[in-house]
Amino acid sequence: MHVILVAADQELQTSITSILETRGHDVIAFADAGEGLDQLERDPAFNAFIAVNRGDPSAGAEVCWEARLLSSFERPIYVCLVSPPLPSADFIEALDCGADDVLQLPISADELYARLRAAERLNQMQHKLLEMATRDGLTGLYNRPAFFHRAAAICGDRRVAAVMTDIDHFKAINDNYGHASGDKAIRAVAGCLASVGEVVGRLGGEEFALLLETEESGEAWRAAENLRRMIALQDIDLEPSSLRLSCSFGVAMGQPGEDIDELLRKADAALYAAKRAGRNMVALYDPETMGVNEQRPNSVIRSAAHASKGTRRAAS
Repeated sequence: MHVILVAADQELQTSITSILETRGHDVIAFADAGEGLDQLERDPAFNAFIAVNRGDPSAGAEVCWEARLLSSFERPIYVCLVSPPLPSADFIEALDCGADDVLQLPISADELYARLRAAERLNQMQHKLLEMATRDGLTGLYNRPAFFHRAAAICGDRRVAAVMTDIDHFKAINDNYGHASGDKAIRAVAGCLASVGEVVGRLGGEEFALLLETEESGEAWRAAENLRRMIALQDIDLEPSSLRLSCSFGVAMGQPGEDIDELLRKADAALYAAKRAGRNMVALYDPETMGVNEQRPNSVIRSAAHASKGTRRAAS
């Protein structure tokens, strides 16, 4: 594991660091708890925090509380307090304040190893649960709720462009070649989109959305056009034949204070314009000619409050 160790006693710090590194754990040690907590907050790679406290038990519990505040469902952190034997009330306080374990001094190397092995198992399980909760099973992209969650956080921090796309004539692919071939087409498009950035989601069926970190409409349009061309070059192996795909794209530029729902409604209106103009093209949102109420009749765009309840059509 990647461990931050806080121990004011230099001898204890050196001893515990040696114990941990012997079993391959990466350790950064601090004498000051504040510095250790700052490092934990700055670097999400660290997934374990061990605090050695030989003084006031309440101080040790407070450090555990501060470390626990930095953990989340997306970032599990193992928190361990090491101290002299504690009265029952102080032991309970440490656990209530966020410690996963309370180990007694003098520390047992074998016990510490066992505790960390248990923490690693829980960490792996939580990451698996996170993947199941946030990832689309067919493509590995963010699922609809997770995309809205991540996108909303990014839109609140900086200006971005939103791109919406779907596979042209997807119903015909399913009808003529079968749903397994449709799944191949969806995975192929998802692979192309995933090459552009981290915030890419499958909103439902054959529809996808992604965010681009740019304030230039021309740059956003070119990125979408490059994706359109990349997808058009994909050969979907249908054994013995193959299939070429095309996608339509809608691009919209975010404005200060604009939420993800409004931004995606504009991108969806642009996608609708691309569909009406003949498909297999990129349309940039133009408020003069495209209204946010002029969305495709069966669009999957809904309010983020209803994201988990959205349904979608079978084809476009």
